[in-house]
Amino acid sequence: MLISWIKKTTLLDYPEKVACIIFTAWCNLRCSFCHNSDFVIPEKIAQIKDFIPENIFFNFLKTKVWILDWVVICWWEPTIQKDLIEFCKKIKDLWFLIKLDTNWLNPDMLEKLIKDKLIDYIAMDIKWDFDNLEDLLWVKFEKNNFLKSIDIIKNSWIDYEFRTTLIKNYHNLANFEKILTQIIWAKKYILQNYKWWNTLDKNFSWESFNEAEIKEFQNISKKYIENSQIRI
Repeated sequence: MLISWIKKTTLLDYPEKVACIIFTAWCNLRCSFCHNSDFVIPEKIAQIKDFIPENIFFNFLKTKVWILDWVVICWWEPTIQKDLIEFCKKIKDLWFLIKLDTNWLNPDMLEKLIKDKLIDYIAMDIKWDFDNLEDLLWVKFEKNNFLKSIDIIKNSWIDYEFRTTLIKNYHNLANFEKILTQIIWAKKYILQNYKWWNTLDKNFSWESFNEAEIKEFQNISKKYIENSQIRI
């Protein structure tokens, strides 16, 4: 497992629960607004010499059995890590719950993780409506993978959330509703405001929404998904 960083404690993911977060490396998307291309572009990853060894992580985890409740496995795209299954098994052997942050591009891995009860919660990104998505992500993708992934989640036992990072000049109230129609059955939907940091596309034209504008998006989302929240 390529572990680029460990955040040892967080209270943001679960109310009244303590988690640690591990960040993987490598991604199968090329989002122009990505804020850490060093862990996304293969050529840059190849230059990194200080990935955290797996045994260091598990030694840390063993000392936190009575403190932590969850392990969050997130960016840049964990499902393309070849040893993700075995990695999750080792975490489960220590009796931790696992949250997976992911995109939709690897439904087969997602299905395997759920079927084998190796994850307990999924946070999946819904970045934009599909009519315009390839322009934003810089890659060709198979729409059926998205449809399969959300169908797997919809028909599973697992708890989940979908989330969208809102970016002015890309998201507007019209294309935002297209996003919502894709997941109208969802139990939970999170809105996040974009914050610039060292974007993959150095010419990326970004701007955040203000508080009132984000609230307007939330009001629209509640028409489709009652449990719609803003996460700062």
